[in-house]
Amino acid sequence: MSQALHPMLNTAVKAARAAGAIINRAALDLDLLKVGRKGPNDYVSEVDRAAEDIIIRTLLEAYPGHAILAEESGREHGARHSEYTWIIDPLDGTTNFLHGFPVYAVSIALAHRDVVQQAVVYDPTRNDLFFASRGRGAFLNDRRLRVSKRTRMGDALIGTGFPFRRGDNVQRYL
Repeated sequence: MSQALHPMLNTAVKAARAAGAIINRAALDLDLLKVGRKGPNDYVSEVDRAAEDIIIRTLLEAYPGHAILAEESGREHGARHSEYTWIIDPLDGTTNFLHGFPVYAVSIALAHRDVVQQAVVYDPTRNDLFFASRGRGAFLNDRRLRVSKRTRMGDALIGTGFPFRRGDNVQRYL
């Protein structure tokens, strides 16, 4: 990356890449994974937990006074009352991952006083790194991302990622 990154963002990138390496190794042996259910169509695997652990260790090694809000372990790590909170989804797209559909990512954000300041989304299958710092724009690898000039919905490509769980209000997502 030619872009000079904020030190906290750099730490998030390091953590995301470490988690991505765990996910990529596990993707080679999907049939050996232990998988549990949080609810219908809501899975958690040992990969989610291992990826989350490496992220938390990497973040707290660099910033031991920060709070952590993680998908699998909640707020049980870090300094609960810090002004800085790391928000982690270690394997965003677990259902896709478990089905061998390579559309998933590692998502990490840092909020200061409840306002997100830094964010990283790492796609380990393509080695694509999306990142942003508040006020400095968003990037994919070394390329600046820009909003499309399209103004009509009929000319746009729209992707959705609605969760599918029993009892969900699909209308609300629409």
